[in-house]
Amino acid sequence: MILKKIAAPDDVEPVTVGKTRYEAPHWGKTLGFAQNGGHVSAVDVASGKTLWTVELYKIDYRPNMETDKQDSFLVALDFDAASSRLIAENDRGRRFSLDPFSRQVTPL
Repeated sequence: MILKKIAAPDDVEPVTVGKTRYEAPHWGKTLGFAQNGGHVSAVDVASGKTLWTVELYKIDYRPNMETDKQDSFLVALDFDAASSRLIAENDRGRRFSLDPFSRQVTPL
């Protein structure tokens, strides 16, 4: 039997706004989250301390399929200064808006 290995996703370029850096950590399960991918973390630039992490979307893992084939990762993260929101896109082409103040997520 030949097992296919899923390639690791490319790192997403972090976005810095003022004293906060926004990152897209890929391996959420290693950080104690329920899924890999779909998270944005706010990090204090000066201390490097994670301030908060938000899940942009939920992955409903099917038990009869390998979980690594179901993971969905962010591929882009930008800041829209006009709306003061982060805009994220995942590897399935879905886009999300995140208000970094209220932490409210809106699918686009």
